[in-house]
Amino acid sequence: MTPHFKLQHTVLVMALAAIYPLQSAAAPSAGVAQFIVGDVNVRRADGGTSPLAKGNDIESGQAILTGAGGRAQVRFTDGGLVSLQPNTEFKVANYVDKADPKEDRFLVDLLRGSMRAITGLIGKRNRENYKVTTSTATIGIRGSGFNVGYNPDGSLGVTTELDAIEVCNAGGCVGLTAGESVRVVNNTDAPVRTNVRANVPTPPADTQRVDIEKVDKEGKNIYVGPPPPDPKPTPKPDPVPTPTPPDPNTGTFTNLTATATYYLPTNSGPGTVSAPGTASSATLNAGKLTALSAAGKDFTPTTTGSAGSVGSIADGDFIGWGSWTTGTRNPGSSAVGDLAYVIGQPTLVMPTTGSATYSVIGQTPVSAYDTSTNSAMASGTLTTASSSLNVNFSTGKVGVTIATSLGGFTASNISVSGSQFSYANGGPIYNVDGFFSGVNATRAGLVYTGTNGNTRYSGAAVFKTP
Repeated sequence: MTPHFKLQHTVLVMALAAIYPLQSAAAPSAGVAQFIVGDVNVRRADGGTSPLAKGNDIESGQAILTGAGGRAQVRFTDGGLVSLQPNTEFKVANYVDKADPKEDRFLVDLLRGSMRAITGLIGKRNRENYKVTTSTATIGIRGSGFNVGYNPDGSLGVTTELDAIEVCNAGGCVGLTAGESVRVVNNTDAPVRTNVRANVPTPPADTQRVDIEKVDKEGKNIYVGPPPPDPKPTPKPDPVPTPTPPDPNTGTFTNLTATATYYLPTNSGPGTVSAPGTASSATLNAGKLTALSAAGKDFTPTTTGSAGSVGSIADGDFIGWGSWTTGTRNPGSSAVGDLAYVIGQPTLVMPTTGSATYSVIGQTPVSAYDTSTNSAMASGTLTTASSSLNVNFSTGKVGVTIATSLGGFTASNISVSGSQFSYANGGPIYNVDGFFSGVNATRAGLVYTGTNGNTRYSGAAVFKTP
């Protein structure tokens, strides 16, 4: 690389924002409503109700009621998450978060409807103090994620997504591991295992059917069963269109983590990864990054490239990736090029035992720059079959293999700090910066920069466990 050639590099990382308003000692906040759609109300301990808005505090003793089109998500102070579906009544019966296993309580009631729950620190510290009570059974946790919902016949369906749970009533207890389900008919008969996952069924369409058709002596049709449709039906008014719920991955957020690499086309090639900076906001459109603020600078795209995402911000498991071909960095109105990013919700509680191997589920084009001529090169591609990520949760170490059509490298023994990991081997040789996302760190995303002779290449990739 020529001596006057100055590499520019930036890694943009947003830490999870979990800011709760200060409450009085008599009514401490149990959590905050971080996602609201449609008709959602809160019923206070005194019996009064009022609309629930995004950002409102939820207190122990209060209940949340969703209407026919209502959905709500509550993030509790211990990091736990509850997503409530339409026509649901959910009460925070007894919630205490003092970071003390003897005093902590997460006791809630699902009176109707359905919900998804992801366990926070209270369930980790003392799982016996985490209970979801329904009209027919009590759900205790042995893991960290499950679905529960009432069926139209009044029975209860429960499905575990991660690790294990236990469903109990007067008839006995059934333990479930990931992917298993039970149906609870009443509070006296023991739960029964089933292949049907917990869900909120939709009513069948109102259709008319002719069971048997015959002809009389005059050649007229004879119908047995419901009468046939009127050959000249009375015109009906056009139905009122049902409003489309807003995309949960659209909006401006301050609770996401992002990492990115870019270069300044006028004087440098692809950036290298260095110490992360803290970002203040990110704007998404259907999961695609359209604006980013970090370290006192604002980034906006002029020309966007490929992008993709998985998961939902409403469910706490979103991660997306993409590239900007050109863009602008302010203040200064500096032009940026070939920006590759990964953005998502970081894992709140990382596993501390076991290991996992991840494979590629999404990637950006591989940008390239010729350092001998100080000029951009044609883009390359990531070799997904040869690229991987592995982690030993017991030691907190990550290994990454990046293979592209322009070069590749393997980095091992990268230390994990919280949900993030970073590594730089001699600056221009190769660098990685990333984070884990989703419950139990089921996904990971990173940006990378490598050198192969006079070629400098960079990009982003997202990984998932099998």
